[in-house]
Amino acid sequence: MLTGRQLPDTHIFEIDYAGAVDAAEFIALRDALAAFLDANDPADILGIYSDLDLTKIEPKALWEDLKSAGLEKKVRRAALLTGSLMLKTLARGASHFIQADVRVFGLDERAAALEWLDS
Repeated sequence: MLTGRQLPDTHIFEIDYAGAVDAAEFIALRDALAAFLDANDPADILGIYSDLDLTKIEPKALWEDLKSAGLEKKVRRAALLTGSLMLKTLARGASHFIQADVRVFGLDERAAALEWLDS
């Protein structure tokens, strides 16, 4: 499942990835995120990768995700919460190719991630 929403009274958009993901979820998320980014400056992202099953991501969903390229240019900071060493490594590597400041936190460090985003 893939969901996204603006945290109330903030400039933070929370994205929650868990389990299987299909193309319709990526399309809905991309549309909501694009609207959020257009309305917020600065704009920050809190990405939560709790129980993501990479083997259950629909191939069309990956294509829809690729169509989101360019949205990251409007992001000031991204805090990623994950317990996966692989996702931590990928996020740290990807941070060298985007403008946003990216930090990775453990799943139990939500408060620290939000504090960093709000600073």
